[in-house]
Amino acid sequence: MIRIARPRNARSKRALEKRDAKEYENAKTALFVRGPHSSDKVALALREFSLLKKPHSIPFNKKNDVVPFEDSASLEFWGKKNDASLFLLANHQKKRPHNLTWARLFDGNVLDMYEMGIISAKGHEDFKAKHSPSVGARPMFHFSGPHFAADGDVNSSAAAMSVSTPGVSQSFQHIKSLFLDFYRGEEMAPGSGPGSNPGQAGMQVALKGGLQHIISITEAPFDGEEVNGSATKSSTVDDLADLYKMGAQKEQSSSSALIDTSANGRMIHLRVYAVIPTSSNTTDKPTQDLPVTASTPASSLANVRLEEIGPSFDLVLRRRQMPSMDKLQASLRRPKTQAQKTRQGKGTKKNIETDDMGDTVGRVHVGKQDLSKLQTRKMKGLKRNRTDQTNDDDNMVSDDGEELEFESAEDEDEDSGKRQRK
Repeated sequence: MIRIARPRNARSKRALEKRDAKEYENAKTALFVRGPHSSDKVALALREFSLLKKPHSIPFNKKNDVVPFEDSASLEFWGKKNDASLFLLANHQKKRPHNLTWARLFDGNVLDMYEMGIISAKGHEDFKAKHSPSVGARPMFHFSGPHFAADGDVNSSAAAMSVSTPGVSQSFQHIKSLFLDFYRGEEMAPGSGPGSNPGQAGMQVALKGGLQHIISITEAPFDGEEVNGSATKSSTVDDLADLYKMGAQKEQSSSSALIDTSANGRMIHLRVYAVIPTSSNTTDKPTQDLPVTASTPASSLANVRLEEIGPSFDLVLRRRQMPSMDKLQASLRRPKTQAQKTRQGKGTKKNIETDDMGDTVGRVHVGKQDLSKLQTRKMKGLKRNRTDQTNDDDNMVSDDGEELEFESAEDEDEDSGKRQRK
């Protein structure tokens, strides 16, 4: 465990604040770890999956003696040290040749894991394609197969919680959830795209540079035969369900109670394609040499073609560690946004809204105003003094433009007294 000390300066405080929970999380960082034994196939897989994850990938070049299904302390230590929650561990041994282990962390602890074996592998260099996705581009996923089709709404809580139960269909839903979370990208706030609800497709995830490539995962037909060291005989669903119930009754359920091998021996095909617009229904005349971007005109999107650009993998499914019900529910819970906190407890009021910044905005309706009756403010500086008024009266001008002189009552009395003396 890494001891988190109190920040002593502003720099360390900012570093800790970046790791705190946010309303809209950043893109998840993935660690690509080499096991104690390696092979050419697993080394190629680490390199290719790391390139698809860039720039949010941290590859480990040295070999590490770690067995995640037996002891996951090393993964939790690396996750806290590098602020990463996704892992891809590659190892090669006689019992499980060319083995890949996908793992996810939540709150510093391992949430779930899935083992897959590599049957065949081809890198992107073997295809020599002219088109390649830009760094940080988010792919579109295409899942094909009877067990990939979920019953009901895919985005519902019941479909998300199904990965914590054993079964073949649940195993394929686990694969879908794992790959979508691994290459999900960066979350965006509501209002930055179409839609207004958190988690809505096409709104919460940033699609930088437009749609450039598609990752297709197809379920292979299963004939019940053993495939490259993978046992076909698996425990029944009833036995695993009873074992899971027994482990759930304990205060701390052991990891062995969460191991599921229902889909052991089944295969999936992973392919990567570039999306290229064409000028007509034929694929002989591409309109441009660049993939579809945000600036691509809508008229050219009517006809597109897919070009395989690699990598290409055939993977056989092995054991998986299911997430516990409590951890899975906690990981799916979304924090309240500032706008939701402001509206909490106030109900719905007419003409009162809350913007994305959490500020309350109101709308006021007023009638027509008569500006002639508007009472303006009277300032002392604009008032006329008495001296100014007397000066104006003394300097009055007649209609002919001549100045008029007025005599006061005292002057008139003096003139009349002089005339009487005379």
